[in-house]
Amino acid sequence: MSYLAFSRSWAGYLSRKTGLPAEQETVLAYVIEVLALNLLNIVFTLMLGVILGVLPGTAACLVTAILFRHSAGGAHSNSPWRCAAITITVFPLLALLGSYFSRLGQEVADMMSAGALGVGMITMIILAPMDSPNAPIISHLRRRKLKVISIAFVMLLTVLALFLREIRWQNAGMIQSCIALTLMWISFMLTNWGHKLMSFVDKIPIKRRKEVVE
Repeated sequence: MSYLAFSRSWAGYLSRKTGLPAEQETVLAYVIEVLALNLLNIVFTLMLGVILGVLPGTAACLVTAILFRHSAGGAHSNSPWRCAAITITVFPLLALLGSYFSRLGQEVADMMSAGALGVGMITMIILAPMDSPNAPIISHLRRRKLKVISIAFVMLLTVLALFLREIRWQNAGMIQSCIALTLMWISFMLTNWGHKLMSFVDKIPIKRRKEVVE
């Protein structure tokens, strides 16, 4: 279901040019809206990171989340609008929290990384990949492949955490803490509690403007 006028307008224009039937025009409108929202999602998330003064941490959170989104999966809202709102809110706040923890010292960052990587590895082994009823993973081979990729990403983050604690970059501690917090969030989204949270979010009503049919 498309909510934005511009997506329906673009889809109508492309359908007239290509001769698509009405059913495919509706799907095209939805695809255009999702792509536009994903782009705006990233832009506004980074903008909020700039406003809060934690742009590097916010970018690190986004990259970490993207790594696991298409391999481990996890709970997500049925509405692109709600997904965008969660992303724009959660990741800059995680970056802000990571910035705070990084100022407590390298020991705190190391403890967070060790805990997050341990929890992340266990979660990926047991729960990943987590599919959805709308897009079930039927192939056992593909499921196994996605699990291996998810575990490999945790190992990659382990190497990155070791690298960050050794370099003398001023934002290294914040990036390390942000990656740890994001991995904890991703692990949470793979659990039943994460799915219950998204189910609660989906129950929040969105008011839609009534269209006048002439």
